[in-house]
Amino acid sequence: MKAEGRRQKAEVLCAIASALRYPVPPPARIEEAPDFFDETAHVDPRGLEELYTTTFDLNPVATLEVGWHLWGEQYERGRFLADLRGLQEQLGIDSGGELPDHLTVLLPTIAAVPDDGLREKCAKAIEKMLKPLEEQGNPYRHVLRAALSALAPRSGERVAPQAPGEGRCLQDGAPHPALRCAQGHLLPASGEKALESGVTP
Repeated sequence: MKAEGRRQKAEVLCAIASALRYPVPPPARIEEAPDFFDETAHVDPRGLEELYTTTFDLNPVATLEVGWHLWGEQYERGRFLADLRGLQEQLGIDSGGELPDHLTVLLPTIAAVPDDGLREKCAKAIEKMLKPLEEQGNPYRHVLRAALSALAPRSGERVAPQAPGEGRCLQDGAPHPALRCAQGHLLPASGEKALESGVTP
């Protein structure tokens, strides 16, 4: 994928991650999931908080923790979390108190380090999260659909694991601010070496 296309896709992933955070304040409207905002337009802020809590925090089948959907509490999830935590520390991604595999943290990670294996794991988990929300007609189904669409490779696209350094333009040891999305997450950079995901396949 061309560098500009990758950066646009990364911006989309970061925007979707923002829409999936606990809604205080309420999320800004994103063009990738207009139906979610239309369906919740009449819901007051407290009602939106309750909707989020009942959808994701009190509903294990729709939890936003990707590793749980893939492995439950098996050893593989622990290794996955450890790998992600190390990668996110390298990228300077703040988990905001969430586990490293929480979708609001993992989507910006994939935005910064596009990797087929990580992307496929995330998409597989989202499909599991989405099923009960589709059955219930839950408004958040639109946001998860948008995430699934954003993770899907374009025709003929194949994203290989990155080589060390890409997506992190170092200037005095810090990421260049121009390489961050509106939410402050790192974006892929053109002409730079890549940062390996380091996540166990």
